Amino acid sequence: MEVHLKAQALASYTAKILANEKTFDPKADPEIIHRIKSAAYDIYALLWTANRIHAETGPVNRELRFRKQEEAYLLCDEMLAYIGVAKQVFHLRSKRMKYWAGLIVEVQRLIQGWKESDVKRYGKL
Repeated sequence: MEVHLKAQALASYTAKILANEKTFDPKADPEIIHRIKSAAYDIYALLWTANRIHAETGPVNRELRFRKQEEAYLLCDEMLAYIGVAKQVFHLRSKRMKYWAGLIVEVQRLIQGWKESDVKRYGKL
């Protein structure tokens, strides 16, 4: 699924740029670095887990899958907030922020599409 590839790319990109201590000096704010990285990793892990839950086997699994999808979706919003703070703290360029935010928004859009597809396939909760 495309959402998994995009979420994995987001997590990888996030880890790579946060590792650059010239840009993201851990002395300035280690907490925001940790929160951004955790959000990116958690988004990917939640989507991976949601995909492994067989929604067709019953309403309990369907609800569990939906909750994982929804949590990943909301974490995208949190990650956007965190990178907004990071922009100010680390004086990040707007070009980098636009690209990074675009990755997050794309993952969020794909999650929403996946949720809607599940509703069509399995019905509403």
